[in-house]
Amino acid sequence: MAIEYQFLDRSDETLIEVSELPVEEGIAVAVRTTGYEIGADEIVEISIVDFEGAELLSRVVKPQNIENWTDAEASGGIMPSDVAEAPELFQFEDEIRDLFEKASIVVGQHIDFVREMIEASWVALPDFKGYDLIAEFCASHSSIDYPDQPAAIATLSGVAGYYDALDDESSTVAIARTVSECYQNLVKEHAQVRIDKGPEYWQRYNERLEEARRADAQQQAANRGREARSAGINALLWLCAAAIFSNLAVQIHLRGVDFGFVAVAAVAAVFAVVRWIMGLYTMHKLRKK
Repeated sequence: MAIEYQFLDRSDETLIEVSELPVEEGIAVAVRTTGYEIGADEIVEISIVDFEGAELLSRVVKPQNIENWTDAEASGGIMPSDVAEAPELFQFEDEIRDLFEKASIVVGQHIDFVREMIEASWVALPDFKGYDLIAEFCASHSSIDYPDQPAAIATLSGVAGYYDALDDESSTVAIARTVSECYQNLVKEHAQVRIDKGPEYWQRYNERLEEARRADAQQQAANRGREARSAGINALLWLCAAAIFSNLAVQIHLRGVDFGFVAVAAVAAVFAVVRWIMGLYTMHKLRKK
């Protein structure tokens, strides 16, 4: 029996954040591998589609270090003989990098796994905004059996069923399209829940937010005032220390005491003057903020 899911009551901040995620110019990526162990297994198929479902890249590739594997589930039935004459993934590095660089967001079923598997094949990916569809769905939804808790686990098929989305895992292109459709539905769902709360709710939210910002600004100003006063007191103390050590150096010199004592007192006086100047500078910076 399939798990039934429902939307959790999320924080206002999270609701806003997810509802404003990009739904244009993003890409969805899917891979098939020789297994699920990062560092030991490799990619045998990769596909990337845009958010309209158009195929941007789809390649069957030959692993660099693995000649045989038996995990038919991970590889989607792709066997060593199927990729014996295929190119290796790094040969498409420029094409993959270009797609990742131009994307507003990169969505994957398990995006960290996808990234690490791609990079393990000697493909240097650029910095990109990644989004883990399954992890986010689990955080934002619960099962019917545990309505107050985030879902402990979900599959792409389960997420697709929840959104009445395409559920086709016959190829990585189809998987990527399912990921793309589910991601966009997840963003729209957050946006709809945000709308359902009504303009008055969000007006009160913004008022509370503004009040919190003003209180924070006042607290920061009070903290700066205390720090400036503390810096002023420290500067005064260092000035007193400079006067004491300067006077001590003069007295020692006039009494003909060994020059080493004079030097020590003079150095201490100079150090105290430097700290006094630094204290004045710190106080000045705090008052300007």
